Amino acid sequence: MRAVVFSRYGDENVLELMERPEPTPADGELLVEVKAAGVNPVDWKHREGAVRNDRPFPLGMGWDVAGVVRSTVPGGPAVGEAVYGMLPLPYGGAYQDLCVLPASAVAPKPVSLSYAEAAAVPLAALTAWQALGTAEVTAGLRVLVHAGAGGVGHFAVQLARHLGAHVTATASAHNLEFLRRLGVDEPVDRTTADLAAGEPFDVVLDTVGGLVQQASWRLVRTGGTLVTLPESVNEAHRLPGITAHRVIVTPDGEALRRIGELIDSGAVHVEVQTVLPLQKAAEAHRISREGRVRGKLVLGL
Repeated sequence: MRAVVFSRYGDENVLELMERPEPTPADGELLVEVKAAGVNPVDWKHREGAVRNDRPFPLGMGWDVAGVVRSTVPGGPAVGEAVYGMLPLPYGGAYQDLCVLPASAVAPKPVSLSYAEAAAVPLAALTAWQALGTAEVTAGLRVLVHAGAGGVGHFAVQLARHLGAHVTATASAHNLEFLRRLGVDEPVDRTTADLAAGEPFDVVLDTVGGLVQQASWRLVRTGGTLVTLPESVNEAHRLPGITAHRVIVTPDGEALRRIGELIDSGAVHVEVQTVLPLQKAAEAHRISREGRVRGKLVLGL
C-alpha cells in the first residue's frame, strides 16, 4: 500500500511516499480503506519531533481518517460501511491507503459530507467538543475563542453557539465575515482588538499558546475558566480565582456520532480550505505551518 512516512525528524522534506506492508488489526480494531486524511498542526509537530512515540522509524503520519471498513469486530460497523474517526495519539497512520484504529474511535460518516469533508472533522471537532465540555459551557455564558476561523476554532464557535453561549472569536480581518456566517456574536480583529478593555469572559479557549495564553488570563472573570490546547498551563502567569485546564484530545466514536448528527442537521458547518493529493503531503504541511488556514486541509486518496 502507499504510505507517507518519515525516517528522521525534520522539515517537510523528510516526508516520503513509499510502499509499505498492509497493517494488521489488533483485537478491537478495524481495518479501514482510507479515502481521505485530515491535516492538523500536530502532524508537522510530530514530524519535527515535538510529539514523539516509542515506535521505530519509519513512522506513519496523521490521525484523521474517513473511509470504508474492510474488516471489523463483533458489534462493530459493517464491512463496506463509510466511517470517520481519529487514531489514538501519539501513533500516526492516516496518510496511507489502509489504516487500523479502534472500533470505539469511529462513527458513521455524516451523510451530508464527502469523504474529504468528513476527514476534516475528527481531531479538530473532538478537541473543541472536549474543551467546551471541560469548561462546562452552558447557555448564557460568555465564551471567547482565539483563532476562531481555524480548524479547532471554527468547530468550537459553532458548538458553543449550539450550547447557547454568547460567542466572541478572534481572527484576521479577512475572516471576520466568515465568523459571522458561523454565528459568532462578536467577531474581532485579532490585530486591533483590545479585549482587556471589555467585559471579562466566563470561558476563554486558547488554541494558539505562547503570548496568547499569557494574555488570556486577564480576559477571564474571577471564577471563570481558561482552557489551553497547544501547550501546558503556564503557572508563571496564573491568576487567583481562575480555573485552568490543558485539554489533549482523545478518540471518541460516540461523540463523533453526535457531532455527525449536528453536521447533518445543518447546525455545524465543516470548512475545508484545500484538498491535496497524497503525494503533496509536504505542501500541506508547509501550508499548515504558516498558520493561515481557514478551517482544514485534507489529503485525498
